[in-house]
Amino acid sequence: MIEQHATLTEKFLKKGFWLYLFSFIIAPLWYIIKIIISWELRVEEVWILYGIISLITLLSGFSDFWMTESLKKFIPQYVIEKRYDKVKTILFLTIIIQLFTSFLIFLLFYFWAEFIANTYFKDSVAIEVLKIFSIFFIWSNISQVISTFFLAIQDTFLNKITEFIRMIALLSFTIWIFVLNKSSIINYSYAWIFWLVIWIIFTYIFFHFKYYKKYLKWVKLSIDKELFKIVFKYALLVLLSTQASTILSQIDMQMIIYLLWNKDAWYYTNYLSIISIPIMIIGPIFMFLFPVFSEMYSKWEIEKIKLVKNIFVKIFLAIWIAFNTMFFVLWPAIAYTLFWEKFIDSWVILRYSVLLFIFNFLLQINWNILASIWKIKERLKIVSIGIIFNFITNIILIKLIWVYGAALATSFWWVLIWFLQEKVLWNEYKTNLDFKFIFNNLSIMTIVWTIIYFFSWNLVNISRVDSLIYLFIIWLIYFWLFVIINYKEFRFFILEIKRLRNDKHS
Repeated sequence: MIEQHATLTEKFLKKGFWLYLFSFIIAPLWYIIKIIISWELRVEEVWILYGIISLITLLSGFSDFWMTESLKKFIPQYVIEKRYDKVKTILFLTIIIQLFTSFLIFLLFYFWAEFIANTYFKDSVAIEVLKIFSIFFIWSNISQVISTFFLAIQDTFLNKITEFIRMIALLSFTIWIFVLNKSSIINYSYAWIFWLVIWIIFTYIFFHFKYYKKYLKWVKLSIDKELFKIVFKYALLVLLSTQASTILSQIDMQMIIYLLWNKDAWYYTNYLSIISIPIMIIGPIFMFLFPVFSEMYSKWEIEKIKLVKNIFVKIFLAIWIAFNTMFFVLWPAIAYTLFWEKFIDSWVILRYSVLLFIFNFLLQINWNILASIWKIKERLKIVSIGIIFNFITNIILIKLIWVYGAALATSFWWVLIWFLQEKVLWNEYKTNLDFKFIFNNLSIMTIVWTIIYFFSWNLVNISRVDSLIYLFIIWLIYFWLFVIINYKEFRFFILEIKRLRNDKHS
């Protein structure tokens, strides 16, 4: 199932290609959908829709007792050992747990929809939306098991092609609603059910014919108490540390809903969608790191883990500098072009967190190392400290500086979590920074964006179409400047690929 004989560089190049090809395609589709919905619905309706999606996302992190994390940890190990009976057992066990917990949460949402809508969302419109998403919840979690399986065995093509299919389905249904002039929060909620059905069909077809029929169909389930014990122990130890950044970002918004007003929560929701732009583009590689680290650790390739960590730290520092300067200079023009003046506060919120956004990238790398080397208790301690810290700082800062405080509290949380992770990993996996490389990128990008700033201030005074064209041109120029600036690094990477390939085939 896993290409064990491919070199590490080849593996990242080949698997990473599919991750980023589809990410670059999917990201614009997601924003087209959001722009259509934001244009058609009232602000109050949009926040209800995304507020419920946020709540669903929050609960999804807890609905499987963290068994999907165990899939990414143990499946690479058992595939290498060719213990397909154990692979099949873990899959079935995870699906059964997902069915049970998801059904309980479905009952909660469906039968308590009126109570939740009136007391929490403070709007009766949310009643039917909650019932629709209760159905969405139970089926999406089950399908997520197979999607996680694809990632665990490093089949990034199937993992991303199914995501692409669901995004096309959502976009098609959204446009269909828009063209027929049937725009409503209820119809857009049903759009999520539509793409879910399409996603389930294709995901299970791919899984059945490529993996289940070939590797798992004829093997028996492994009724092994020791296997159950080790899998559950790992899952329970993961606990709150699983999907920590996602869960905490959703907790932030739920606190805003509770402490402030519904409209304030929508500004924060929109901010989260903005800050997810670099996460959509860069994030897929983080999901791929865990199974790769797990495979390397099972082979005791410690030096490779160190090498990969420091390469990624260097790469993401350069990318952070690029994104950070772009957002900081062009945020008014991007906000005006994509989300109109009524959402301008969402972009102001961004300026409170973007300077520390690099720590979000760095902590994701460390999370994967800690999980793959069985430092789960340490992860749990770190996240527990982080949640307490995040909760307290949110209460203080939201009261002091409105929604901006939630973004600032999350930024401080990123720094704290990264610092605590580095403390745990310091002896064996400490980060080695190339300060000359960082200084060169920072200096050049600052000069470039200072020049761009003086030519971009009037983008908000022209039509949105013209502004979009100019932004696209600026982005193309900037992309190639970034490549040229880091040409030596890219050239070194390509030469390393050629060297490893020659070593492999010699």
